[in-house]
Amino acid sequence: MDTITDYRISRIADYDLLSFLKDINCTGMQFKLLRFWGRHPKAKLSLHTIARALDTSTINLRDAITNLVGKGILTAQHNSDGLTTYALSEQQTLEYIDELGSLDWNEAMNLEKQLKAKTVLPADKSE
Repeated sequence: MDTITDYRISRIADYDLLSFLKDINCTGMQFKLLRFWGRHPKAKLSLHTIARALDTSTINLRDAITNLVGKGILTAQHNSDGLTTYALSEQQTLEYIDELGSLDWNEAMNLEKQLKAKTVLPADKSE
């Protein structure tokens, strides 16, 4: 019986996470960035360092990071040398970012597929 309850809780949590991602109009690159910060919540990194870690170009990241900063999910800090570093902001979305970081590869791929779908279906309460 505990397995069924755990599955229902997991489905509700997945639905909440998917709803959060849809609410912020999360793109594929933003999804990758949020998963990255979910695995490294204390990281304060430059655009170039993040690009290297995600094996992508800074051009691909710039808009996604700027958008997440604009939504208050990431913060940008400029130092006196002109270097900008980005970090996860301290806000209520931290719970979702932490959950994204704990997903295994299969769970992340399923969530990303659902994110790309046009509609969000509520969790089936009859299961």
